Formats: sequence, structure tokens, C-alpha cells
Amino acid sequence: MEPEIKAFTENIDAWIKQIRREFSDFSDIPGVVSENTDNIQHNYELIYELKDEIEELKQEINALKLIQIISLKKAKEEQNKIS
Repeated sequence: MEPEIKAFTENIDAWIKQIRREFSDFSDIPGVVSENTDNIQHNYELIYELKDEIEELKQEINALKLIQIISLKKAKEEQNKIS
């Protein structure tokens, strides 16, 4: 075999091995992307759950404020009756 053809064949073999190696690196990407997509979706679900809990806490705080205002008014009325 001529040296030029032998070098060409070796270069093609090396090139094919490199392509296969790089392709195998890319074959792992769909798994990683899928996992990241699942994680992002889970994070959005957690965020919306926390948002709902925060809204409930706001409503409870407003209810407690109203109760406190009513009890302060009653206490003030009782003080005014005593005075």
C-alpha cells in the first residue's frame, strides 16, 4: 500500500473514532435535559404552592387584625363605661 493511501486511511479511521466519541458525548444530553426539565417543572409547582400558602397567610393576618381591632374597640368601650 502506498504511504499516502495508508496515511489517508489512518486519518479517516481517526476521524471516524473522533466522531463516534463526540457523538457518544451528545447521546447523554437528552437525559440531562429531561432531568433539568423535570426539576424546573417541580420548582414551578413548589413556587405556586408557596404562593397559595402566602395568600392564605395574608388572609389569616387580615382576620387577626380585624379581631384585634374589634377587641380593642370593645376594651375602649368598657373603659369609657367605667369612666
